[in-house]
Amino acid sequence: MKGIIYTRVSSEEQVQGTSLDTQDEACRRYCAERGIEILKEFREEGASAKTDNREEFLNAIEFCRKNQGRIDAFVVYKCDRFARNAEDHFYVRKTLSNYNVTLHSVTEPIGNDPSQKLFETILAGFAEFDNSIRRQRCMGGMAAKLKQGIWPWKPPMGYKCAQNKKHGLKKTEPDKPDNRSFSIIQKALKEYAKGTYSQAEIARMLEKDGLHTLLGMKNVSLQTMDKILGRQLHFYAGLLVNPWPNAEGSDQYIVGKHIPMITQEEMYRIQQIRLGKKILPVRNKFNPLFPLRRTVLCNTCTRPLTASCSKGNGGTYPYYHCQTKGCPMRSKMISADTMTKKFAAHLGSITPKEKFLKLFKASVIAEWKAQAGMYEFKADQYKAQLDALEKKRKRVYEMREDDSYTPEEFKERKEEVENKIAVVKISMSECRIEQYDVEALTNYAVAQIENLPRFWKELAPELKVGFQRLVFPAGIPYIRDEGYQTAKLGCIYEMNRQFVANKSTTVDPRRIELRPHPCHGCILPLNYGPLKIHGTKLKA
Repeated sequence: MKGIIYTRVSSEEQVQGTSLDTQDEACRRYCAERGIEILKEFREEGASAKTDNREEFLNAIEFCRKNQGRIDAFVVYKCDRFARNAEDHFYVRKTLSNYNVTLHSVTEPIGNDPSQKLFETILAGFAEFDNSIRRQRCMGGMAAKLKQGIWPWKPPMGYKCAQNKKHGLKKTEPDKPDNRSFSIIQKALKEYAKGTYSQAEIARMLEKDGLHTLLGMKNVSLQTMDKILGRQLHFYAGLLVNPWPNAEGSDQYIVGKHIPMITQEEMYRIQQIRLGKKILPVRNKFNPLFPLRRTVLCNTCTRPLTASCSKGNGGTYPYYHCQTKGCPMRSKMISADTMTKKFAAHLGSITPKEKFLKLFKASVIAEWKAQAGMYEFKADQYKAQLDALEKKRKRVYEMREDDSYTPEEFKERKEEVENKIAVVKISMSECRIEQYDVEALTNYAVAQIENLPRFWKELAPELKVGFQRLVFPAGIPYIRDEGYQTAKLGCIYEMNRQFVANKSTTVDPRRIELRPHPCHGCILPLNYGPLKIHGTKLKA
């Protein structure tokens, strides 16, 4: 008899180990014992039995076809070495049979008699079953990793591959940026999101920055650009694409724990650009050079001042000015630096003093406690209603068990009670006030209020406009060469101004005096009443 040997391992570690040599030795010993002359051996290194790109296996089958009549035996270590699917196994066996070649397994008693055929069928079925279980477990593990925000596969360009599989480890941490290529790809993505560069120009930009050299590529091809701007784009925006979403599709995209290159807004802009839709450039509404725009008013026409920069003498100089047609102050420049300094000084002048803040804090705490007590009382009432409804629902079930209710009556009564329970639970949750540390919160608020200039300077540009509206809800007028004028203030600052002016309509004199609470010694206003402005209570 003449035959060939086919051996295979599915991983690089097995190639470097002893698995392939062990198979080869066992197959040669098997052939020697049965008098099979070995014409050729085919070794498959690192190829999975599930894939169809196993070149050596195809070469072995082709060798049998070309040498029909000369080959008698196709020897493998185990049947699952070439197929982990019963259908594939018997297709290969039939193909070999057509070439008058018999399949031999070193470790399994297969053959042509009925018992051997039955055992071969069982072995092929077990191989498929084992493969399906492994695949299911693998998918379950990868799905669990995705839910944790970790990408279980190799990360895209710009991120380091930890090579956990190579070291026999499991991936437990999110992918980290590659210090060499991360910033290069990030810059390209952000530029493309602006809509000013074509895909080809971005590719040239990446080549100029040396991405192809870092990644060992000949150049940045269109296929590479399609990966970056297409399949890998969600990952760059911090999203993981789930290949196994639920029926509703609510978990199709999962927020990853890795550091994103771009924002989701930039990702959507890139997608729109690739679809051929025109993207208008985004204008920055919060220029850090002009934080007072839309807050400071022209004292003549009461319209908000606009701002711009003037170039000259080798520099750029920011100015505020009025653009209202017909206004005498139109286009008359006011230095932005001067206005900013005077604004900080004006904030200092309206900052509440210690005496007012002490009274304000005590009144807030007293009002909070009064409101909290009322809501807790309502919540207790709802709790009693909920207990009664739970008992009623239990009785409905008992009456169904003793056949007092028909199935239709039971369903109607049950749904009626459960709807009432749902409504009461919603009402109860709305009444529950979390047990905040109110004193700590008011201390934090007071710490911000008592130093307005510093607080304003430290705010981010996009937050300054909102803060300025809280302090000056209608804006604040400014006269050139004079400064800021009197303006309507926010609630707390208006209270402070009237408190300082000692107006009787602002604070009831009986409430200014403070005394210790008889139970726990904290300072509360006399009679524990809230501050008033023109008869309006201060809301907690």
